[in-house]
Amino acid sequence: MFTTIHGLKTFYEEQGSGPAVLLLHGFPLDHRMWHEQIEALQSNYRVIAPDLRGFGQSEPHKDLITLDHMADELLLLLDQLQVEKAVLAGFSMGGYVAFNLLRKAPHRFNGLILANTRPDADPLEGQINRMKMAASLLEQGSQAASTAMIPKLLSDGENSGLARELQDQIEGMNPLGLVHASLAMAFRKDSTELLSTIQVPTLVIGGEKDSITTPTVMKKMADSIPNAAYTEIKDSAHLTVREHPDEVNKAITAFLGQLHS
Repeated sequence: MFTTIHGLKTFYEEQGSGPAVLLLHGFPLDHRMWHEQIEALQSNYRVIAPDLRGFGQSEPHKDLITLDHMADELLLLLDQLQVEKAVLAGFSMGGYVAFNLLRKAPHRFNGLILANTRPDADPLEGQINRMKMAASLLEQGSQAASTAMIPKLLSDGENSGLARELQDQIEGMNPLGLVHASLAMAFRKDSTELLSTIQVPTLVIGGEKDSITTPTVMKKMADSIPNAAYTEIKDSAHLTVREHPDEVNKAITAFLGQLHS
């Protein structure tokens, strides 16, 4: 489905009915990364999975944007869809946006799922790498993102059908949207101090072989959130929700079942 936010075409998928669940994708992906979760949840929940600004079928902004801007647009989307409260789920970059949403409007969310993400801001080295990524995207197009990211997203590298599927999706992205997101992530706020203020039940999901957000980082984050449970997905790299969707779905459905019991 399409809507207009800040004058720009914005895509979101909406399936099912019941308590709302908002799924925020990571970089350099779009709402399609949540396909198996949407399938698993739609029989009991109203699942909303948008393409963040500049990703997938959502038009990129002409000017630079921040993760704050993405959060503002998501609140407008929830308003348009007349969603007063939702469970907020963010994967990787989507987790960074989720932290901004919790700063802006904590009353809009009654549960939190953080998958393969981290609360701290980028150190200087990380900022430099993201700026190099932005430059590569401008020079080479979206292929630069698939070349750099797929080996980190998947435990079996580039030799699977899933890798080819992700490559097609990433290389179909507008590189401008990926450039904007790279720079937005490079200069994002540190959310470490936010963790202790999170009041809603929280599920933290990590991947055993994740080199981007390691199990150590994920466990430490879960320990810093007052009402959080940690689940580690065995034999999974960064993209847990696609590599081992059954295990992830089991954890998410159990969490949502307890939340809405």
